[in-house]
Amino acid sequence: MTDLTADCARCDALCCVLLAFDASTAFAHDKPACAACHHLAADNACRIHADLAGQGFAGCVAFDCHGAGQRITGQVFQGRSWRDDPSLMPAMADAFRTLRQVHEAAALLQQAAALLLSAAQDATRQTLLARLDLHRNWTEADLRATDTGAVLRDIPAYFRALRATVTPPRR
Repeated sequence: MTDLTADCARCDALCCVLLAFDASTAFAHDKPACAACHHLAADNACRIHADLAGQGFAGCVAFDCHGAGQRITGQVFQGRSWRDDPSLMPAMADAFRTLRQVHEAAALLQQAAALLLSAAQDATRQTLLARLDLHRNWTEADLRATDTGAVLRDIPAYFRALRATVTPPRR
């Protein structure tokens, strides 16, 4: 099973650069997409990480790329960085958008294994996970050429169908 745990130390701070946010209760200031957060240090560490919520960045605390960031940095771009080559930013943004959706969908499907599923429902869950192709060694060209849209559209339908028949396990 692919590890869907974010490892910020192995990422190129993609969420701190690529994602936009508006000043709100979750973010203390506005930040446009593809611009580094002003709390991001040159070594890709957050200067206020120890007190994100206290500094007004509860949205950063809640965010989870489910490992897409480090996969893009290490696998797809093989260690190349937007810092060294700013022209990589659009391709990294596209890759992050795609793999983040794939990893989020996979995390939901993995969590669904804890539900009381019928054999058919679990088989469908496993088929959807297989269609996400998590074990693939993604490249930039693969990400541009692969249509992940079909499986990403099928997953919400799967969960809507579960809602009518599945009761979450009691804790």
